[in-house]
Amino acid sequence: MPPVWPPPESAWKKTLGKAVSAHHGATCLSRWEDVGKLLGKPKVICCLGNGPSSEDANLEGQPFDALFRVNYQWLSRGFLTDPAIVFTADPEAPPAGSRAILAFPTREDANLILRGHDAAGQHTPRRYFVFPELPSPVAARTWPARPTNGALMIAAAVALAPRRIVIAGIDLYDHPAGKYPGVSDVDNIYDDIHDRDVDLDVIRLALNGFAGEVTILGERLQRALNQS
Repeated sequence: MPPVWPPPESAWKKTLGKAVSAHHGATCLSRWEDVGKLLGKPKVICCLGNGPSSEDANLEGQPFDALFRVNYQWLSRGFLTDPAIVFTADPEAPPAGSRAILAFPTREDANLILRGHDAAGQHTPRRYFVFPELPSPVAARTWPARPTNGALMIAAAVALAPRRIVIAGIDLYDHPAGKYPGVSDVDNIYDDIHDRDVDLDVIRLALNGFAGEVTILGERLQRALNQS
């Protein structure tokens, strides 16, 4: 399988995308320092994927300064629904009133999705970043599959250098309760563009560079990371 992420950088796509999004009120963040400042320099970041462990009962007792989430499946669940950053490559528009920063895995995704939001009448000023456009050991390598937004979310949390990271909902599509909490009619497998081993390698690489405390809720991820 040929390397597919990050895609080769296109200067004109980046420049044009920034200009068009800025014209429509969206600001591209090009430094982790800028992201951290907008978040209030969080000391504890909670990273929630969409697996069943994203509703682990132990989350109730986990204080955090910033919540990161993936896509918008969690909206209908009514649990931890006010994220500071949403990592997404889906065209779905943010809920009304959302002030979350949007994080995209590629410039192409950012350009397409932000243009779609504007066409749908979502003119609220937004802030966003494109993960591989910011410095990271994860983006410095070439991977044979695209990391999931959950894996990139963890790498972004590390880049912001908090004191502690809490991770839940990253169940590697291996949880007996299914792919998402309360959903049993969706295949519990990786999409074709993603790969379990790539995800694990990305998460390991990110966490290996983290000097703070890591709490993982969900035995699937913890067990898989221990099997190195």
